Amino acid sequence: MTAEDLAANTARPPRLERDRPHVWLFDMTMSAFDRLADIGAPPQHIVERADKLTDPFAARSLVARHGALRLVLAGYRGCAPEEVRVVVAPGGKPILVPGDDTSAMPLAFSVCHARDLYCVAVGRVSSLGVDLEAPRDVPRAESIAAKWFSTSEAAAVAGEAPEARTAAFLRLWTGKEALAKRHGAGLRLMGAGGHELDVDRAVSAGRLRFFRVGVEGPHPGQYQGAVASSEVIDGVEPLRWGGASN
Repeated sequence: MTAEDLAANTARPPRLERDRPHVWLFDMTMSAFDRLADIGAPPQHIVERADKLTDPFAARSLVARHGALRLVLAGYRGCAPEEVRVVVAPGGKPILVPGDDTSAMPLAFSVCHARDLYCVAVGRVSSLGVDLEAPRDVPRAESIAAKWFSTSEAAAVAGEAPEARTAAFLRLWTGKEALAKRHGAGLRLMGAGGHELDVDRAVSAGRLRFFRVGVEGPHPGQYQGAVASSEVIDGVEPLRWGGASN
């Protein structure tokens, strides 16, 4: 798939239902993804930040990710990528600046990347948070959970068989990351003793949904993802390229 094919896909997104956010998954190992640094119209301040990086790959990836984000958002807004404006709200959460057409569909978005995948979640809600974790071992899962999770959550991780403990930990971690990003407060809410990052509570309220995506290629495996929403959602719809599939 070429970068132009990828751009064409994002220019014609499927219908976005209010109760089912879309999760776009880009394979960052594709040469086509690298070319989004050129065709995605990333903002000038991102290009300038990339120019200061000493690692050429990291610099190119940074610009490509912002190009991909602009392409996705432009597809839903029906505008050119260079017309998409993103600002950082107090607290550090990036938000989309409304267009001149006040009747346009409201959009919230959130981004993350994990190993080979870059992820853009888009929804017709007030606020979204997304997190994605690559498959890996977490030898200290039990002790990390004891420090940062609630008592019941830490007990749930500790109660799993050793071979299932990491998966249980990563599921909770992605949920908390997504909730923190939805609130725009980051992980400083972790361990605060409130309900903002209570995974079970958010799932029961219909404001946190999980998904998994299988990846082939250099680093195959099942990635764990989560989307947190300000409103009730029924689920999420992953949209994938370059070896990522359910």
